[in-house]
Amino acid sequence: MYSVRLPARRQAGVFAIVLGMLLGLAPAGAFAFDLFATHQVNVQFATPDGKPMANAEVRVFAPGEADRPYLTGRADADGKFEFGTDRDGFWTAEAQDGTSVGRVMIRVGKAGAERNGLSPVLVIGGLVVLLIVAFWYRVLRAKARRPRA
Repeated sequence: MYSVRLPARRQAGVFAIVLGMLLGLAPAGAFAFDLFATHQVNVQFATPDGKPMANAEVRVFAPGEADRPYLTGRADADGKFEFGTDRDGFWTAEAQDGTSVGRVMIRVGKAGAERNGLSPVLVIGGLVVLLIVAFWYRVLRAKARRPRA
């Protein structure tokens, strides 16, 4: 088995960089991150008397799929919720906070609109290429470290 052992100081530096990158990607508030989303939708739920539906349970339904939620989550303290959509059409978001129910239909996209999200094929293909390059690099490193007879 081949393994690379980094000095403790370098390991800590690599860990700090990776942790910083992950924390930088962490969403703030009620936000659902979707790599393949073509549109970001922001909704804010309020009770009939105008008070925000703080921490309400939110369910989002995709166009033509009213029988099962596409996404679930919680609204923030101001009743706001953000989510990404992967297709055009009428999306439904529903919030429930125990005493009130709020529902909204959102038209996403328009006819003939150009998609601006990342293609899943492109992302997966890029990851496969990176995996092949990493494997090739390990093989070359192993050959270089092998004692010559």
